[in-house]
Amino acid sequence: MIYFLFLILSGLLQGMMISLNGQLGNYYSMFGISFFVHGIAAVLLILYLKCKEKKKIRFRGVPAYVYLVGFMGIGMVASSSWCTLAIGATAMTGLSVIGQMISSAVVDHHGWFGIEKQKFNWKELPAYLLVLAGVWLVTTG
Repeated sequence: MIYFLFLILSGLLQGMMISLNGQLGNYYSMFGISFFVHGIAAVLLILYLKCKEKKKIRFRGVPAYVYLVGFMGIGMVASSSWCTLAIGATAMTGLSVIGQMISSAVVDHHGWFGIEKQKFNWKELPAYLLVLAGVWLVTTG
């Protein structure tokens, strides 16, 4: 149950963050916003690791593809900030959720990135279609 509450909190924070990033787009370039957001996150992560681990931070032993997450984050922040200005936070978030559901299903189905394979269950398709219908209503309403 605690995981559900934390994920709802995460979603609430993401909704606010998207709107704030969109507002930053009125003042700075999308690259500037992404650099700013990820720069702060990198500094906080390094400080956290230094305090928690109490030893030198090492980057060896980590699969190289894991470092792509930074580039993905930059693309996500830049595109969501830009799109929020054009279509609004609700429509952007809904479309983002559809993309997340599809990519997550593909990753689960193939067991990419070292996770346990979870084959796609066609019984889940109505849930995808309902979310898509909700996004359509939000964007055309």
